[in-house]
Amino acid sequence: MTILCIDTATEHGAVVVVRDDGSNASVRWRSAGRHGENLFGYIESALAEAGASREELSLIGVNIGPGRFTSLRVGLGTAKGLALGLGLPIVGVSSLRVLARAIETDVSLVRVPVMNAYRGDVFAAAYIIEDGDVEELTPALFGPPERVLTQIREAAAGRPIAMGGEGVRPHASVIEATLGVNVDGADILDASTPDAIVAEVQYAFRTTGPADLDALEPQYLRPSDAKLPDRPLQTERPS
Repeated sequence: MTILCIDTATEHGAVVVVRDDGSNASVRWRSAGRHGENLFGYIESALAEAGASREELSLIGVNIGPGRFTSLRVGLGTAKGLALGLGLPIVGVSSLRVLARAIETDVSLVRVPVMNAYRGDVFAAAYIIEDGDVEELTPALFGPPERVLTQIREAAAGRPIAMGGEGVRPHASVIEATLGVNVDGADILDASTPDAIVAEVQYAFRTTGPADLDALEPQYLRPSDAKLPDRPLQTERPS
């Protein structure tokens, strides 16, 4: 099975092509909200490096969030278009679960990925990952760091914690006060890895099967800032 994986949930984008024999080719980049400009070029580069064509693909995997609004739409729209055009199954995966897989630690530790949700908020969750299987201790959480990390502390129930993600360093003091984890000077992973998204896509396809193409949507968690007016807008016809 040749799989194409797309991750545009954050400013760190990635495209990975993995072949039947487990070998993979990847392209990674950093973009401040402009993933759509070169995404197809990155896909073609990864396919070429892997020695594969679109027609050889068997599955499309895509990160569906949480993450940036526009970036998620770009990645998911591209993945769904390819799946529809090529008649392929598609799998959507959580950015937090992918990031958790990228945290290198002992299997006994609780993995806590933390992502910036902006305006001072974070996305986070807690998992135990052993032999590729995932035990979810908390669902994906969103909110102020103090509240989110308190929920994670309760779920971890005293077990040691390993952390990763771009949201760790900006909230180091809150993390130490709430979880007792000192991240100053630690080698903290900022973004997920190609191997991590491949592993999560393969796991999701194996355990839950393909997603419904029409129903697959981004998982934003943060409510939209767009608000309807209190009163309907009134328009006047030109005289």
